[in-house]
Amino acid sequence: MTLSYCSNVVAADTVEVLEDRLLSVFAPARERAGLDQLGIGLWLPAHTMSRLAGDPPARRRLASILADHGLRVTTMNAFPYGHFHGESVKHAVYQPDWTTQQRLDYTRSCAEVLSELMVDVQQGSISTLPLGWADPWDNGSDARARHNLGTLSEHLRRIEEQTGRRIRLAVEPEPGCVIGSCGDAIDWFGRTAHGVDPTYIGLCLDTCHLAVMYEDPAEVVTGLAELGIDVVKIQASNAIEIHDLAAEGVAEAFAEFSHSPYLHQANGVDGHGRRWFRDDLRLDDPSVPTSGHVRVHYHVPLHVSPPAPLSNTSYVLTEVMAMLCDATIPRPVDIEIETYTWEVLPASLRMPSLADDLAAEICWLEQLLTTREPA
Repeated sequence: MTLSYCSNVVAADTVEVLEDRLLSVFAPARERAGLDQLGIGLWLPAHTMSRLAGDPPARRRLASILADHGLRVTTMNAFPYGHFHGESVKHAVYQPDWTTQQRLDYTRSCAEVLSELMVDVQQGSISTLPLGWADPWDNGSDARARHNLGTLSEHLRRIEEQTGRRIRLAVEPEPGCVIGSCGDAIDWFGRTAHGVDPTYIGLCLDTCHLAVMYEDPAEVVTGLAELGIDVVKIQASNAIEIHDLAAEGVAEAFAEFSHSPYLHQANGVDGHGRRWFRDDLRLDDPSVPTSGHVRVHYHVPLHVSPPAPLSNTSYVLTEVMAMLCDATIPRPVDIEIETYTWEVLPASLRMPSLADDLAAEICWLEQLLTTREPA
């Protein structure tokens, strides 16, 4: 099992910029965390990944930089297709979806590059979006997505036959999407049992998304196991939690987080026990309940809680990590930290450098994993 940090934390639209960030951010973070080796959950936009797939010298140079600085790649994040920092991302991050040739081609390129960058390991993973945004989506959309996933499975099978390396796609449930929760994933995998090859397709369990949807990790793992579907990859992340929307200072505290380029899906229960959901939470929206509690899709650092009356869902992550000690549960290939929000977080949560921030998260998770290991 490899611990990685997702490279979508930095804006790297070219291989050259990625190489610079590996040297200036990730290598120092590894050193400050005291690790001999750190995994990189590699992300590049589609146009760059395509060029890298067709450029053997560039791949060799990237592999050399990784090896020379104690970095390795066993997983990729192929969820964001294009631009992911700076201007508004919002719903655009779900396009193109799995009904399209573009999404299939991008993921193929990721698999080809990953198969060459993997060193001394025989299994890798690629996380991807949960088919697409839920609206609009119909049976025809689902059929096209299943066809493309089947085509990808055959491509992954050929890679394994040629290289001996098995790469698995990890579908990542996210609130508001076609597969908006792990429960949705269980239903979808159950309905598509004959169209999805579990040898090459499984689940990416993002602990922020799991928390936002108030799901029980044990029920998720059990439900998947009954279908023969593995948790291929875990993304370690925390959501924002507001225990009492009526508490003094809630709106002011959340305002520091609300102005970012990403969607902040919110799932809550009002003071009368009624469930509610918003694609993108704004507490100044008069339709949003002013009592009850809510969890918000906002990846906050693993080791730092936002200011009161906000908190985080690190206890959900802790529960998931504890499950890894159960010998009856297949262990995922990869655990990837995915706090991609550092550049838009309040300054009070950040350290002098991004390398320091990443190192602190890595140390926190390493300590958690160490204390959870069976004796």
